[in-house]
Amino acid sequence: MKETKPALFSPIQITMNTNESIGNTTVDKAIARNHGMLWDGFFHPLIKLDEYKKLLEDIRAVIANPELQAELETRWRNEDRLHSEEINTLLQDARYACLYLELARDAEKHENRDRAWAFTSYASVQVGEISEKSAAIITAFEADKCSSRNSRNGASRTKNFLPAKEEVVRLLEELKPESGWPSCSGAASALEKHMTEFILKTRPSGLTSSNIRNRIEKNWLPGDDLVNRAWKKTKAVEKE
Repeated sequence: MKETKPALFSPIQITMNTNESIGNTTVDKAIARNHGMLWDGFFHPLIKLDEYKKLLEDIRAVIANPELQAELETRWRNEDRLHSEEINTLLQDARYACLYLELARDAEKHENRDRAWAFTSYASVQVGEISEKSAAIITAFEADKCSSRNSRNGASRTKNFLPAKEEVVRLLEELKPESGWPSCSGAASALEKHMTEFILKTRPSGLTSSNIRNRIEKNWLPGDDLVNRAWKKTKAVEKE
């Protein structure tokens, strides 16, 4: 008979930890998390690193001058399209998300907290939409096997993520509250610190500590075969 370990966190503690984690997020942390999601979900799989670096350099060079900013936005609209129509549309959205995140960083630097959070919140909505649309494009690429390179990269990412997914499965079972995990959000919050330590130790390609919580909550718990099986076994049973 398998020994049942006492739950590390009670449901109330999980709720409190989740509230603290969200409520204590600084502007700088929110900006970093959004950049991490953009990199992992869009730029890394679909756009070259040099293009991403140049985008940030261009934005930071004009951030304090509205006239130069307007000129940069005009260049974005008029440039030659180097990618598919779907990717180009997302690239435009990602550019503006990066722009607003840098405007938020500049506002925070000048201690204009309300303005910093306003830009960050607006960018966060864009980043969420970009991540969803980008995931659909990547899934379509992998399903259609558009090229051997896309296929190899997809297989490589799956292989790279497997140890992290196995660690999530282990933690779900080991840290499960007595009554089960109350929600995907609560489980992801409780696992975030442990998975951050795991990522910093193992350095898996394509995974960062800045967005592991979001990946666990939004992707792996509800949609990954391996993690979802463990989630179904350890989540709280809904009362009728």
